[in-house]
Amino acid sequence: MKFTLHNIRYLAFLPAFLIATAVSAERTFRWVDEAGNVHYGDRVPPRHVNKERREINGSGRVVKVYEAPKTPEEKAEAKRLAKLEAVEREKAKKQAIHDRILLATYSSEEDMLLLRDGKIASVDALIQLTNSRIESSRKRLLMLETEAADFERSGKPVPKILQSQITTARAQIKENEAFVIAKEKEKQAITDQFSINISRYRELKVP
Repeated sequence: MKFTLHNIRYLAFLPAFLIATAVSAERTFRWVDEAGNVHYGDRVPPRHVNKERREINGSGRVVKVYEAPKTPEEKAEAKRLAKLEAVEREKAKKQAIHDRILLATYSSEEDMLLLRDGKIASVDALIQLTNSRIESSRKRLLMLETEAADFERSGKPVPKILQSQITTARAQIKENEAFVIAKEKEKQAITDQFSINISRYRELKVP
């Protein structure tokens, strides 16, 4: 037999072709139909391509899993769960940072209590000062309103400057009262946050 260049190339290609053919022949798919029946084959029928299928090699091992396409509802649920997982991961990350700060900042629970009491004392001082201002403003307002009443009883118009002073005094009282309310809330927030921090600190310090 005379070997031409074409024949030589063919013979060189033949082993690779045979190996590829053997590998292809060994590839088997496994899937389950709507009735729960298990099927095997080297090709999945078009009517079953929307089912989960597994690729099995010649040794019977699963080498790849093709998941069934998700319905719109399943996609929406998967997206919702992914968001929840992302939120939980971020929450855990922030908690870990907070824990490290707690342990690095305080050497004992007593340190935390001292700092808490110091912050509350500072807020209390501002509240007391503001309450004193409110009391002074109320006394001044009473004097101004009495003066305005005297003008009205005498049949005279209340001077504009006196009206302005009354308006200003009332506004100052409202502003200071709102400030006190805000500071009382701040005190409660400090107390609540330190309660959480102290509780967490105890957990972290448990041997």
